[in-house]
Amino acid sequence: MTTLAPLLTIDEASQRRLFTEARSDARFSPAPVPMDAVRSAYELVKWGPTGNNSMPLRVAVAESPTARASVIANSAPGNQPRLESAPLILVAASDMNYHELVHITAPGVVGLRDKLAATPDARLANAHDNALIQVGYLIVGLRAAGLSVRPMGGFDRASVDSAFFAGSGWHAELLLAVGYPADDGDHRAGDRRPRPAWDDVARIL
Repeated sequence: MTTLAPLLTIDEASQRRLFTEARSDARFSPAPVPMDAVRSAYELVKWGPTGNNSMPLRVAVAESPTARASVIANSAPGNQPRLESAPLILVAASDMNYHELVHITAPGVVGLRDKLAATPDARLANAHDNALIQVGYLIVGLRAAGLSVRPMGGFDRASVDSAFFAGSGWHAELLLAVGYPADDGDHRAGDRRPRPAWDDVARIL
């Protein structure tokens, strides 16, 4: 695989771990994932930019057997064995009430909380868009912690919201199956598929 090391400020090993050799594993090691690893990944990637510093990503850890079973049961049949293999399941959610934390994220903007409180539809759309940006950061952060991550959108969002987030303003966006790579290297993600090249996706205007 082509290396971009001469043009980037991270070394080749980091490039491989974070991007070129990282996979969306469908099978994991049974080793438990320490919550400190997830916390450390979040504490790093929370510095990634979001629109107006909104920071709407919320993370629900399906730790108990009951929570795990509920998430798996509300997932598409094809995703269920992948989730069952993962030692850790995260529900990445957006919080339309992110304005309640603007005293942390934008302490110098006078009146911002009240302005956002008056525009629930705009908050909902902004929360969705920017939470997905943050999920991308979180995936890279978890990879930096040596973990494999498979993001999945095939699940019943309304049922997950009802089970875990009723009345909170949180809305499930993606499921993340998280674990260490399988000890035998069999990630069951299939052969790596090609990606479009820069010239396929870019326009110089």
